Amino acid sequence: MATTKKAKAAYQKKYNATAKAKKKRAADNKARKALGLKKGDKRDASRTKGGSFKAESRSSNRSRGGKIGNKAGKAAGGRKSRPPKCK
Repeated sequence: MATTKKAKAAYQKKYNATAKAKKKRAADNKARKALGLKKGDKRDASRTKGGSFKAESRSSNRSRGGKIGNKAGKAAGGRKSRPPKCK
């Protein structure tokens, strides 16, 4: 797998041009449209375990981490908690 930013960008550009990636983006866009979500909306189109989509707040959808996304949610200890703010 790519290790540098330049190599990763080149790989991503190549992957995004594949038929598989285009088909996935088209399906995702169609699902967003069916849910009535627009650019700048506070909600995401979240995949359910059954494979369908539902509208869900960004924070709850992204906090789970997903397959690749943010690994902190999947780690054994979860997210590192912040120290309390000093007053």
